[in-house]
Formats: sequence, structure tokens, C-alpha cells
Amino acid sequence: MADALADRGGLIPSEFYRRILAVMPIVCVDLMVIDVDGRLLLLQRRREPAKGHWWFPGGRVHLGETRAESASRKLNEECGLGPDHCTITELITADVILSDDQGGLRHAVSTVFRVGMPERAPPLQLDEHSEAAEWRSPAAWLRENLHPFVHRLVAMEIDMNKGVTPDQAGQG
Repeated sequence: MADALADRGGLIPSEFYRRILAVMPIVCVDLMVIDVDGRLLLLQRRREPAKGHWWFPGGRVHLGETRAESASRKLNEECGLGPDHCTITELITADVILSDDQGGLRHAVSTVFRVGMPERAPPLQLDEHSEAAEWRSPAAWLRENLHPFVHRLVAMEIDMNKGVTPDQAGQG
């Protein structure tokens, strides 16, 4: 089985992967990307779980990859942003349990990293998982109907930066 996966670039066949998702959690990373002006990036999901919702860039950790390495990879894959000159800090690890459109559950154990960008981000290059991307202040995001997991982390960002100027917030 391991040789077959290596031949496919490490990807698990779709049907087998769906069976795995039905019985066990998946290890993931989520990225709270903050630019120099203190704006937070969220992506609108194109697919289940959480289709249509605003969420953090992120995804699954690959075999043999650390969570920090996964965070750098996902920053590039989902947003077209490189980790160079960014400050990447691990914040929390949490269970994220979501319903899908077929009544099933998806369970991820996700480590959240804060990615502080030293400047405004260049135009984003989204992957196939995202419909849209927006940079807004954390307070503006809290006015949206966010999933409780996302809402809690956005509120945490506000609490962590009380009394911090936007320039300081973007520097990590």
C-alpha cells in the first residue's frame, strides 16, 4: 500500500480516503494570516465541509511533514504566499468537528498558526478549494456569521492585540 501511495505522489485514492474520514480524525493546520495593517485573511470554501463559509487557509498534514512545514506549504498552495519574511507562531491545537452536506461528520485535529506578514500581501493566487478571499480587520470579520471555531480564533486575535498598533500586530 505504501508503495502505491508513493507512486501517486502520496495521495490516497478518493474512495479509500472517504472511508478513512468516516471513521477517524485527520491532522490539519489552519493559518491566521495577518498583514502589516492588522487585516486578517479568510477564504470562502468551495467544497465541504463548511462549503460557502469563511475559513482560514489550511489543510491536511502530510506523512513525514511537521505541522510547521505543513503551515508553510499550505500558505503557498492555498494563497500563493511564501513563508519568507513571515513570522509563523503556533497558537493552539483544537478539535474541529463539522457536518457535511450528506449528514456525515468530519473531524480534524487542527493546529492553528498565526502568520504575521511584514507588509501588505501581493494579489493572492487561490487554489481550487476556495471561491474567494478577503482581507478585513478582525473586528469586521466578527460581524459575519462565522463558524464558532473561526469566531473564537478571530476574537482571540483581537484580545491578543489590545493596545497594539496595526504596525506591531503585523510583525507577529
